[in-house]
Amino acid sequence: MADDTQPTVVHSVQSAGSLQLVVQVAPASAIPAAQVRAADIAMDALAGDAAPATPPATVPALDTAPVAITDLFGTPAEVVRVHALDPDTGLLHIQAIPPPADPAADAPAYRLTIGDVSTWFAPESKANVATPSRPVQAPPGQAAINYLGRDYAAFTSLMRSRVSQIVRDDSAWALDHPADPMTTLIEALAYAGDHLSFRQDAAGTESYLPTARHRLSLRRHARLRDYGVNDGCNARTALVFTVKSNGVIPAGLQVVTQQPGIVTMNLPATQDLTASTTVFETMADLPVSLLRNNLAYPLARSAAYTLPQGAIQAQLNTAQTGLVPGQLVAFVQTAAPAGAAQPFGAQVVRLIKVELLPNGNNPPYATMITWHPEDALTKPLTVAVQNQAGMVQLYGNVGLADHGRTIAVTPMPDTAPAGRVYRPIIEVEDPVSAAPMPASVAAFDGSQDIAEAALLVPSAKASLAPDPGQANLCVKMLGERPGMAKVVDLWTARQDLMSTPPAGRAFAAAPEDGYGGNRRHLFLRFGDGALGEAPAPGTTFTATVRVGDGQSGRVRANALVQIVGSTPMISWVSNPLPATPAQPELNESVRLFATTSFRTNLRGIDPDDWERLAQSDPLVTEADARLVNGYAPCIVGIATTTTPDGYTYPIAKARLMEYAVLGAPPTIQQESDVPINVSLVVYCSQGSNIGAARERLLRRIGAGAKTDGGPAHFHPTAWPLGRPVILADLIALLGADPVVSLVVSDPAMDPRVVFQTVSGRDNTVDNIKAGRIAIGSNERARAGNDGFHPELGIVRLFVAAAK
Repeated sequence: MADDTQPTVVHSVQSAGSLQLVVQVAPASAIPAAQVRAADIAMDALAGDAAPATPPATVPALDTAPVAITDLFGTPAEVVRVHALDPDTGLLHIQAIPPPADPAADAPAYRLTIGDVSTWFAPESKANVATPSRPVQAPPGQAAINYLGRDYAAFTSLMRSRVSQIVRDDSAWALDHPADPMTTLIEALAYAGDHLSFRQDAAGTESYLPTARHRLSLRRHARLRDYGVNDGCNARTALVFTVKSNGVIPAGLQVVTQQPGIVTMNLPATQDLTASTTVFETMADLPVSLLRNNLAYPLARSAAYTLPQGAIQAQLNTAQTGLVPGQLVAFVQTAAPAGAAQPFGAQVVRLIKVELLPNGNNPPYATMITWHPEDALTKPLTVAVQNQAGMVQLYGNVGLADHGRTIAVTPMPDTAPAGRVYRPIIEVEDPVSAAPMPASVAAFDGSQDIAEAALLVPSAKASLAPDPGQANLCVKMLGERPGMAKVVDLWTARQDLMSTPPAGRAFAAAPEDGYGGNRRHLFLRFGDGALGEAPAPGTTFTATVRVGDGQSGRVRANALVQIVGSTPMISWVSNPLPATPAQPELNESVRLFATTSFRTNLRGIDPDDWERLAQSDPLVTEADARLVNGYAPCIVGIATTTTPDGYTYPIAKARLMEYAVLGAPPTIQQESDVPINVSLVVYCSQGSNIGAARERLLRRIGAGAKTDGGPAHFHPTAWPLGRPVILADLIALLGADPVVSLVVSDPAMDPRVVFQTVSGRDNTVDNIKAGRIAIGSNERARAGNDGFHPELGIVRLFVAAAK
């Protein structure tokens, strides 16, 4: 009803099963403020807050009008009383009992009908009125706590909601305004709560390897399991120099990629490098010589020749090379020689022997160079004639360089405190990790021959492909002691301080997870006096860090051609090989392998361990290990690559000795052939072709090929290391022929039977009783079957006809 006679609900309240409302039914367009205030007083009085001043007057006309109240679904409310509050203004007070409902539910909307006019109203529920703030003790287990809302946004929303209920009647607070003091306080508390929630979560998640998310936590969990996490390793390559005079190229020399518009090799030390520049630095001091600039002419001949794949030796037709063992040399061929489809490319090798070739009573005329077996040529190298296309360049001034530019930084704090461990922080952009420089000489402890120990230098292949698990941040600290001017100590970075001696000047360096692009926080931890030396209180530190300047370090061959700084001694520089960095290990990979890596046994205990460790060496082709009289230590026999002979065994032996346990070192022996002398008597059935049978049987048990083309019984490729010669196998092999009726293997029946080694270290009778010829772990039975050289082993057959 939209006319003036429509009733107007001035106030309505529903609570505790009671519905009370004040209605104006007079035809008035508005209600004065005094009348509204009178209605409020009347409502408070009827609600029980205070007694009305005077009893309400009864208006017969209003009282007699029918009143009905129904909800949205037509359910009626029981009207209990109707009172006229003010006959002049037409105010009625109506009291009713609403339909039963859930006490926690809000009041529904109602339709009020007086006579033949009606209107809709929604009472205000008492349950929605805010009560004074007071602590409420929730029953145990009934508190509604949102455990997921623990970040800044959730804390801000919860506190805004709570504060709006507490201070809702205070107009001084405007919670939706950023400049309001309460807003500032809420945001500050939410920020602190967010950090506390993060710390609380990290205490649980970072404590276990499967749930840890931070790289630093994963690295520490993996270290406790003796697993080295691969955090990546910078790129490494070999640099070739030609010089104008003898001297030493210092470590840390910066060699960079080509700068646009600059054609000179030397760049000023103050040169501004472009953003795309990749910087490499030499890893160690490099002695250089004019003689080693290029040995291409001594390598070439009057006719072309080829160094085969796998070669580790070459002859230089000069005695003045300037080469010494342990140096790197580079073979470079950029153009294909005549008869070759493509050029060799480039390969860097490590020399292990430089030998002058004598010429009778005359001075030496040539030099034989031998490089590491692991650096054997990967493909044939055709050496062209001098001054012809495809001539091989042999550079002798070769050094290692890796990616990264050294900068100076200041740690925070830069002074060692007193009474606690010094733990500074360095903030840099794009720090790089590098593996340590490979040893240039082998340590000699008296356990092996000096000539063999001289071979134990790392190959060029191993030097150019470092282990990323050994890489660490390139950070160095210089500490100036207090009160001692000009006394500066060098402190170096390590992955951890677990094995650092008390006097070791070292610190552990660990990078924080990335933030803001390539920015990193490097956390440094110095020793405490027990594991690593503790710096004296008041020591002032400065630091140098190597950074990548946003470049990955991946460069192509011949890309590093310019040097930063004045170096008049150097006339030319280049990198014949490309450089590629090692990518860091993924967190999922750390969780997967750190839990199982400790199961890999890296110690030689029983024969199975030694065989597995030996066969994992790329220089070892075969291995056999066995106990001596059933007790440790083991005797390990190994067969190595034999091109050329005498160079691979010492290297493989030294590597295996690293797996030995204290007090039980194995006896590692090189393979050796044991010539055997076997003679057996065979009887064939009557009517068989004796000549054909003899030839067929000799082929079957010989050292060559059988009639079907397969390897014979004593063929070198079919006879493994340490395998004994079993008599029963020979008898079964011979007896399998259809024409053989009897094999005599007893010297008492036929004195022609022989079953022993050529050396005579055993005898036939004992071997026949044992049923075998014993072979050592490093020995291989051999039967050369050469009638002119029976000392190389021989197998004879006496074939007779059975009667």
